[in-house]
Amino acid sequence: MLTALFLSKELAPMTQRERFDQLRNAFLGGVATQAETEELQSLLHASDELLDDYIEHANQDAALIWNGIPEQTLPPVCPAESATGLSRLNRYLPLIAASLLFVAAAGWEWMTMQPRSVATIISSTDCHWGTGTLPTTVGQELTTGRLRLISGIAELQFPRATVSMEGPVDIELISAERCRLHSGSIVGSVSEGGEGFVVETPRAEITDRGTKFGVFVDNVGDARLDVMEGKVDVKHLGTGRQMTLEGTSRAFASVHALETFAPKQKSGGEQNGVMPASSDKVIHISSAYGDGDEGDVTSGDRREGDVFPTPDHVLLVKRADSEPHWNRKAFIRFDLTGFDISELSSVELRLEGVHTGMGYTSLLPDSTFRVHGVKPEYNTDWNSKTLDRNNFPARKPETHQLNPDKVELLGEFLIPQSKPQGQFVIADPRLLQFVQDNLGSTPTLVITRLTSVNQTQSYVHGFASRTHPTASPPTLRLHVKQTTTD
Repeated sequence: MLTALFLSKELAPMTQRERFDQLRNAFLGGVATQAETEELQSLLHASDELLDDYIEHANQDAALIWNGIPEQTLPPVCPAESATGLSRLNRYLPLIAASLLFVAAAGWEWMTMQPRSVATIISSTDCHWGTGTLPTTVGQELTTGRLRLISGIAELQFPRATVSMEGPVDIELISAERCRLHSGSIVGSVSEGGEGFVVETPRAEITDRGTKFGVFVDNVGDARLDVMEGKVDVKHLGTGRQMTLEGTSRAFASVHALETFAPKQKSGGEQNGVMPASSDKVIHISSAYGDGDEGDVTSGDRREGDVFPTPDHVLLVKRADSEPHWNRKAFIRFDLTGFDISELSSVELRLEGVHTGMGYTSLLPDSTFRVHGVKPEYNTDWNSKTLDRNNFPARKPETHQLNPDKVELLGEFLIPQSKPQGQFVIADPRLLQFVQDNLGSTPTLVITRLTSVNQTQSYVHGFASRTHPTASPPTLRLHVKQTTTD
């Protein structure tokens, strides 16, 4: 029998399946409106299961019409009845043609339309994936959908951008030029010509203009943006406020506001509160310059072996009170001799965090680090080859620890659990004064971790050394006040 009755609208809300049955029956019965036809098409485009159901019913209806409903025993046909039968068939021919044409068009589009790849997983390290809608195999091309990384590090290659994720992170791939970060952190690197890549967050939309940047979204949706190189546009979704961040700068997007992190300069030449006065001369001094040097020290007498190797070109820092023999601190010497500097307006220490592969970040909370300066009278001669647990500046006698009387605290910085990679900038008045006082010498800085954990396999943080092939070495950025004459 023809499926031709159109169900009247029910008082109770219908399920999607019930609505589909209603629309299918109406269309095949020839009584669907244009709006109902378009709604049916939308459902068919969205569900292979519903499309299969529609094709089956359309074929059944067409066969019944062409075969004259063979289940019934028909009386002998007289000429008048024959004409009536032909008239009935002719009445349904346009419906059959339209239905089969729609089925053919929808089926052809369904069969030929392949999901478009928007990105590819190019690497993964120690990854534990959560429930998502996309495959997680390295080399797999990804369509639009969602990825949830519980722990580990994975890298996605978009056509014009690379995005590094470290678990826990929840990210949605929207297109080849756009993604949405629901929570966690990513580091994006956009090559030349790739400007315009967009990262959406619950509070702000970030548009890259050719740069390297990091984005962190907490579990309530607030977002932090760290620009490491280049330029980024940020738009707050609530207030509509927009700003452009350049160079090394940071912004924070909460529910009600978009703000920069750095305190505003008193100089009128600031931009977004993060740029030095335009009259300042900027000098970069890395640990690779002159008599600069660096190294790290393990408190215990053991070093990693073949099973747990130490990464090359990395300064390691760790604190675990349950296993103090694995505690580590990094020493960095800067050569400040040979510069004609009278007065500094500001000083920044820049460290680039790199992946070490040692331990798991999921076993570690957000970690606070301290920067100490070795007092000049205790800044003994040392180099990376002789540096060890018994020979380092400001050592406390009979121990493998720093003597607090021989160092001074210059500042602190925080490394989020989900983002041990990226550039970290320390700007503190105490650091400024220490560097100012040590101009013309070779001062030593010490990096320690204040945060301790009792997990055996907790993460060992690492910072790029001067020999790292791609990342930046420890660097002091000096803003030198320029003298002016009337």
